[in-house]
Amino acid sequence: MASPLNPPPESAPGANLRRVHLGAFYPNDHHHTLWGHPEAGSQIEFADFARFARSAERGLFDFVFLAEANWLQEHRGRVVEHAILDKPDSLTVLAGLAAETERIGLVATIGTTFSDPTDVAIRLATLHRLSGGRAGWNVVTSHTSFGVGASTNFRPGRMVAHADRYRQAEGFLAETARLWSGAEAAAGLAALPGPGPAIVQAGGSPEGRDLAAAHANVIFAGRRSIEASREFCADLRERRRAAGRLDDLIILPSTSFVLGDTEREAREIAADWRLQEVTPKVAVFLLEEVWGIDLTDFDVDGPLPTQDPDWEHADRYARGQVGGERDARVLVESWRALQRERGLSTRALLGEVRARRDFVGTPKSVADQINHWVQTGAADGFVVNPSVVPSGLDAFVDRVIPELQELGVYRTEYAGSTIHDHLAEGRDA
Repeated sequence: MASPLNPPPESAPGANLRRVHLGAFYPNDHHHTLWGHPEAGSQIEFADFARFARSAERGLFDFVFLAEANWLQEHRGRVVEHAILDKPDSLTVLAGLAAETERIGLVATIGTTFSDPTDVAIRLATLHRLSGGRAGWNVVTSHTSFGVGASTNFRPGRMVAHADRYRQAEGFLAETARLWSGAEAAAGLAALPGPGPAIVQAGGSPEGRDLAAAHANVIFAGRRSIEASREFCADLRERRRAAGRLDDLIILPSTSFVLGDTEREAREIAADWRLQEVTPKVAVFLLEEVWGIDLTDFDVDGPLPTQDPDWEHADRYARGQVGGERDARVLVESWRALQRERGLSTRALLGEVRARRDFVGTPKSVADQINHWVQTGAADGFVVNPSVVPSGLDAFVDRVIPELQELGVYRTEYAGSTIHDHLAEGRDA
């Protein structure tokens, strides 16, 4: 079904096709992953990480991507229902995956706010050498809402203001690059042969976009409409030129999907998944994120609260959303209007407006939609975030990848053996 996120595919691709790039994300804390699904695996068992990485490599993905987790996710003094209590270190897991795979890139998320440049440089250089040039670093500065909690696990007072965090990240990246060049022998690092670890960055704010444009090989973008994504891509490439970088960026929004043998079956599966992910407790959590007041006893099977949100809190929430409505009053009124129009409960409404199933349909229609985004300049591909882990990635690899190959927009074998080889592929198309 067509929507801003699922536009109708073009009738036929042109002669000069742009290559689709794909990354695979093993999820962390959020309500979109269906950990209660009968086919779901584990967040901590290495066998599930290995299956996921091998599936991504079988699907010829550019890289597999793990998140950082330095905190236990809480809200209003309570651990949220979908929080994961045991969070393995991404670099340790990826070192194990280097032995389980041969070519796929291995990207670890490491924050600059609570880390030391020398330690990060040594650990990433080690992974890069062990894997034969396949390491990548997703550079983050820690989200404000999580950073305060994370900072208590490190030295007190480590959390700094948003703009200061990005200035700190600039210096951090410069120092790691210097260490990888072999300029500081005391660090115990010889110069890395060839390019160092690929740099990934999720640039959303102006400061984040500038950091990404100046340093990144890959931009891990938030979910936006196709029109907003085109504007985002154009803005990042303009900032890239302004930073004096002549090489291009790979811009990959995060995406989820639902596959069915028919369009109707896919929509029915998506509706069932929305009910599984938005439990009553999750519904209260999502509502309190916006309203900013205690709604513990609120009936989520009824209408939205008649009480207005704490607008100061709601404005902060709206401003922090990537690609969404940034005016809190407009956002809340749109929810009320949708509820009136469709007669939805609050829980069902939240399942609609906070869903992450961007591409819903048959394998062919999903491949067509992905291709439409790439050929029209809204993305260079996607970071695929399955709802059911790890088996969901198998379904994408087995059913969607062949359709992309049939369209002539996706590799049929790896052309090289390093992460930089994969990212460079097809850039002259």
